[in-house]
Parts: sequence; C-alpha cells; structure tokens
Amino acid sequence: MLKRVAVYLAQKLHGWQLRHRTALVPAMIGAAMIALSLGFWMSMPTPESIGIKTETQSDLANFAARLEGHIAARLAIGEQIRHSLAAGQITDRAGFLSQTAYLHRLFDDFQAINWIDTMGFIRWVSPYEGNERAQNLDIRNHPIVGETFRRAEALGEMQITPPFMLTQGGYGFVAYVPVIRFDRITGFVNIVFRSEPLIHSAMPDWLLEKYDLTIMDGERLVFATREDLGAPRPVFRQPIDIGNQTWMISLLPLPATIRAHDSPVDELALVAMIGLSLLIAWLIHLAMTRQQRVRVTDKMLRTFIENSPAAIVIKDAEGRYIHTNSTWHDWFNPERRDIKGRTAADFFPRDYANAVRRQEQQIIRSQQMVEREYLSPRADGQTIPTLVQMFPIMDDHGNVVIVGGTLTDISAGKRTEEALRLALVKAEEASQAKSKFLATMSHELRTPLNAIIGFSDIIRGEYFGPIGNGKYIEYAHDINHSGRHLLALIDEVLDISAIELGKRELTPEPVQLDLLLSACVKAIRQRAESQGIMVTLVTGTHLPEIMADRTAMQQVFLNLLTNAVKFSHNGDKITVTARCGRRDIIVTVEDTGEGIRSEQLPLITEPFVKGHRTSDITHEGVGLGLSIVKSFVTAHHGTLNIASEVGLGTTVTVTLPKDSSRRVA
Repeated sequence: MLKRVAVYLAQKLHGWQLRHRTALVPAMIGAAMIALSLGFWMSMPTPESIGIKTETQSDLANFAARLEGHIAARLAIGEQIRHSLAAGQITDRAGFLSQTAYLHRLFDDFQAINWIDTMGFIRWVSPYEGNERAQNLDIRNHPIVGETFRRAEALGEMQITPPFMLTQGGYGFVAYVPVIRFDRITGFVNIVFRSEPLIHSAMPDWLLEKYDLTIMDGERLVFATREDLGAPRPVFRQPIDIGNQTWMISLLPLPATIRAHDSPVDELALVAMIGLSLLIAWLIHLAMTRQQRVRVTDKMLRTFIENSPAAIVIKDAEGRYIHTNSTWHDWFNPERRDIKGRTAADFFPRDYANAVRRQEQQIIRSQQMVEREYLSPRADGQTIPTLVQMFPIMDDHGNVVIVGGTLTDISAGKRTEEALRLALVKAEEASQAKSKFLATMSHELRTPLNAIIGFSDIIRGEYFGPIGNGKYIEYAHDINHSGRHLLALIDEVLDISAIELGKRELTPEPVQLDLLLSACVKAIRQRAESQGIMVTLVTGTHLPEIMADRTAMQQVFLNLLTNAVKFSHNGDKITVTARCGRRDIIVTVEDTGEGIRSEQLPLITEPFVKGHRTSDITHEGVGLGLSIVKSFVTAHHGTLNIASEVGLGTTVTVTLPKDSSRRVA
C-alpha cells in the first residue's frame, strides 16, 4: 500500500514539475503538505472521517485566519483615520471625505465610513449615495447600537456592534472608533460593513464548493449560505475575535466533499494542499501589503513631524534627545550638530535646561501631559514665548520610556493679548472721562435751572402782585414744567455717572418691600388713572424684610412704573406682583402697552438707549431709566429680566436675594 502511494506521489510530483518548472518551491511545499496529510490519514483507524476532519479543520483554520485578518485590516483603516484626526491631519469635512473616498477606491467592501460628533449624531457620510438615511442619525440614543456607542465613549476604545438591520438597508455590523485628542474625545470614526459582501471578499473561491458556511455572533446570525442544512452532517467550529465581539465560524462539509474521501488515495487532498499553498502565498501577500501600508503611514508621520511649524522633540526617560524636527533645529541648533545622547543642557542656558528637565520629571512621575509657557532662548540670541507641551510614551508595562514634546511659538498670541489689554484700558479710561464730563456738565446746568424754576414759580404765584395778562402765567407754567423735566433728566445723568464712577454709595437698611411697592404704586396711580390706565398691586402675605438701600429700591420701581405708564394707553393695565421664592423675592411689573421690538431688547438697559423709536411715538426721557434700574438691581446682587412683544406689552422681572449676606455690593 505504501509503495503504491509512494509511486503515485512520485508520478504526480514529476508531472507537476514538468508543467510548472517555474514554481518548484511551491510544488515542494505542496508535496510535503500532501505527504504529511496522507501519512496522518493512513495512521487513523477511520480514514474517511479523519480525512474530512483534517481537511475541514485545515480549511476552517485558514479561512478563520483570513477572515480575521481581512476584517482586522479594515478596522486598522479606522484606526488610521482616527490617528489622522487626532493628529490634526484631517481638520474638516472636505479632508475627511477626500481621505475616505480614497479608501473606498482601494477597498470596495465598506458600506460607509462616517464621522460622528461628540453629541452622537452622524455628521459626515461617505459615500452619501446609498447612505442618505444615516445623515444626522442619533447614534447615542439608537435602540440597537446606542449601547455599543456609549460603551466606546466610556472606554475610549473601538467597539463593534452585533449584526443588525442597517438604517440604510441590508444586514451588517458597525465599528465605533473614538478620536481622542488632548485626553478628551472629539468625535468618532464610524465604519459600516454589510456582512455578505465583506465575508465574500475574504472567502476563497473554493470554500462554498466544499462546505456550507454559518457565522454567528452569540445568538445573532452574521452569515449563512443556506437555512435548511438537510441531513445531519459533521460540523466544525472555530471562534475568531472581531474587536470586542467573538464570532463562531461553522463549516459543514457538503455531501460531495464527504464522498470525495471514500477513496484511500484522495486526489482532492493534493488540490486542497495546492489551494492551501496559494492561500499561504496570498496571506503573505496581504502581510506584505499591510507592512507597506505601515511604512507609508510612518513616512506620513515623519513628513508631518518634519514640516510642522512647531518644534517637536522626542527624548528618552533620562532627558537625552532621540529625534527633533527641522523647526527645532532652525530655532536652537542651526549648525545641525548631532543630538544623539545630548540633553537640553548642551543647547540651552542652565536655568532653562533645569526647568525643562523638571517638567520632564513631572511627566514621568504623573504619567500625564504637562504644558507650560517658557521664554525660549533661540540660537540667534532672540527669546521667543513658547507653549511647551510634553507627554509620556509608555511601554506595555506602563513605564514611561519616551517623552515627546512640542514647542509652539505663541508670540502672535501674546501680542494680541497685550493689544486687547491696552484696548480695554483705553476703553475704561474713555468711559471714565465720559462719566466725569457728564457729571460736570450736569452740575453746571443745575444752577441756572434752579434759578429758572424758582423765578417761574414766583411769576406763577404772582408773589409781587398781579401780572395783568393771563398769558404770562400760562407761559410761566410751561417754563416751570420744562425746567423741572430738564432737572429730572439731569438728575438721571448724575445718577448714572455716579454709578459708573463708583461714587454712588448704597446704605442698606431693613426694607418692607410690600409697603415700598404700595407707596410707589400710589405715587403713579393718579397719573395712570388720568390716562385711563388701571394699576393693580398683588403681593404675597408673608413677604420678609430685605436689607437694601431704600432710596435705590424706590427709584428702581418708580422708574419701572413710570415707563409702564409712559408706554401704555387708555384701557391698558399695569400689574405689579411680588412673591417669595425659595431663595429670592420676585417682583414683576407687567403692562399691556406698546411693547418693545425684539432687536432692541438686548440693548434696552444700556445708557441713552430708548426702547420706542417709531416715528409716531414721542416720549420724554433720554434712555437712562432702565440703565439706572439695572445698575441698582445688580448692586443688590439681584437680576433683571425684560420680556416684551410689540402690541402685547412688556414684563419686567426683578429678583432680589433674601439672604442678607448676598445683598448690597
């Protein structure tokens, strides 16, 4: 028997060598594998079952390795995109779509490569055609894959979903690769696979000619060649790891495969071994391709480092230089002296070198990135402000073996910061000068105004005898009214100037707010009722006393009530409500008057801004009332909120703290 096998093998090998002289080494490998398989098969008591088992297990192992490597290569692309995003090589949608379009041309078994923002929404879809339904999809709250996404976010590692029906149609699975930059997640690379085309692309052509194939992820079906498996057949299983998931591959030999083992001399064994040799060659090819990609990636990283505008350094744990980029050499080593084995002390002054070494030691102790600002001395004698960011690179045991760092020139930022500081100082000086000017002018105007008001009072009262013509008394009344109005405006200007200059001192005292509001409502009620406006006061039954400046509080609510009357008409209502909250007292002044346009609301509390500027409305005042209100409320550590709609009215809400420790600045 052995002799016949040896003769047969020699004849087959000789014929094969004649036909394939240029493939001698693969033939020898194939012959050796066939000889080992036949020897093992012949040593077993049941050649048929052992032959099936051997061949199937061999095919299963090779297919499992091929499928696992095939998917791992695709997932490595996600890691490459993640690295490009984390390193800043991809910064916008156009760059992302350009990179993914290139990858789609290289590999046709991706369904989609997407970008998910930190909120969990798919923002960039590549390709868009055929994946339209995935645009803006909320992944975080997705009923099927949301849990996997949140796990990837919590762990900061790539996570893969079990198989499910994809949103864009079809059956497949999804990988989420978190992008971590500066120790925080800035988004996720989302790779979508359809199960069938992916597995077919990794499958040898002959596999389905010999076996029925089933792949399961736990209880979920990933792929199956048929649902009805027919008569009972031996099943061979092998698990593979797909990221965080474990797939179970099952091969069921077809009846023809089983029948092929009925003969003691199985020519199919030779075919299988040849196929295995080809598979090994193909796997070697894949390995070389992957190695080439690694070299390309390494070249890309080196190109990025060399062309970075920031100086980049890599040191060992002892502070000795391993690598520096061109920018570092241009700044600190223009002679391009050899840096290997040298430390910062060989290139910088002692104080600077010691500070850098202390930062490196802090990184080694804390195993975290440390950033500081330095005045870095360049080789040309200049000193530039730099932001030095150093980070640890650890081995598999968690020990810091390398320290990386970037030195970024922040001169432009410092100049901008100084310019902003000077601009702020000038703005404050201009504001102070304006307030002083207004205060001085207002004081100068009060003296003649007091005389005008006084003399007009004498003329109106005819203190020195009758005037004769009644028109003089009417004119004197108009002069007196206008003078008092102008004096009130000047008082407002003085108030706002004193507040801005910090000269308006507040005197806190116990204030019963309901009594103060009642007095303010009473003061404006006559004017309101003369215009047909109804004023209502509603206060809570247990309003506590607050510590506040009584005069300031009275001016706050009088200003608000005066504004409400001023911009209301016959038949309108003004409602003042005071209630006690958990930590604050809330006072609301609500009217049904003209209202304020929405574009004016953000500026309504600024000095000299008036909320009603229509051509058919003319009101008294220069726009200081609400500015004074806001200043006094803020000084009492309160808040002022104004809500209004044109034609429906205005609601002003003043919130004052009950806690005396928070009142009156």
